[in-house]
Amino acid sequence: MQTAFSSANSPNAPTGNGVYERVKARIIANDLPAGKRILIEPLADQLFVSSTPVREALIRLSAENVVQGVPKSGFFVKEISETEIKDLYTLQHLLLDWSVKAIRTDDGRPGMLKPPNLCEGLANGRDVPPHDAITLTNNLFIHLGRQTGNTDAIRIIENINDRTQYMRDRDFAFFEDTINAALRLCELYHARKFDALSVELKTYFHEKSERLPDLIRAIRSALIKNSV
Repeated sequence: MQTAFSSANSPNAPTGNGVYERVKARIIANDLPAGKRILIEPLADQLFVSSTPVREALIRLSAENVVQGVPKSGFFVKEISETEIKDLYTLQHLLLDWSVKAIRTDDGRPGMLKPPNLCEGLANGRDVPPHDAITLTNNLFIHLGRQTGNTDAIRIIENINDRTQYMRDRDFAFFEDTINAALRLCELYHARKFDALSVELKTYFHEKSERLPDLIRAIRSALIKNSV
């Protein structure tokens, strides 16, 4: 039987950054139980690496607020918090609205990125899987952030994308209209209708925040049902 240590030294073993990406992917997809301590050695065995890069990944994710690091106790998967998610939606909206206003103020400035057609090849909301809708909005928000040329803004937008990914995935799965709303944002951006995009972003995040209590109840109900 191959040990985690020997696997970590094999030619196919992921790099430290690769381990970080894999650990992060499992956490933001809610593959690890919320509120539970993350056991480093079993997780390392599952990833076929040694415990060191997993621990380093968790330290990095704790600094990014993706997991909760507790001194002398270890790392924990964060519980779903309505207040935290609402705050993140508010911050995301502020950053994106700032990005849109930067374009509206000086549309022809050198270095402005051409808005891509992110909706190309996608049908209406009924036929778009939640995973594709997540990718769509992640790409849209990051591209909008890049219009500011501000690396801090881009980093924060990416971080919020990660920290809200599971909630947005469930939102897209439970409420079809949110996928149509995401498609509408992309269409307005590609068409350079920046005034309308600013209004639509406000509506988009307001509706997400208003629906959040119902969404959390639906998620918890589904988790209880699946555990029976």
